[in-house]
Amino acid sequence: MKRYRVVYRATESANLETARTEEVETDGWRVDTDKVVLYQSAVGADDTPVFDVPTSRVMRIQELSG
Repeated sequence: MKRYRVVYRATESANLETARTEEVETDGWRVDTDKVVLYQSAVGADDTPVFDVPTSRVMRIQELSG
């Protein structure tokens, strides 16, 4: 699994003071129609969402090393 740092706004406001940061261990991430989904994969099964946030609120997704 990989570790990602997701920086996003807690509200639709463009105010940077509402920014939050989450670190999530997942297998990957994807952009669905209206949200960014971080997920875990399992052999022979569908992806299991671990964390999601609306695309309009995402500021940055960074893969962390080590």
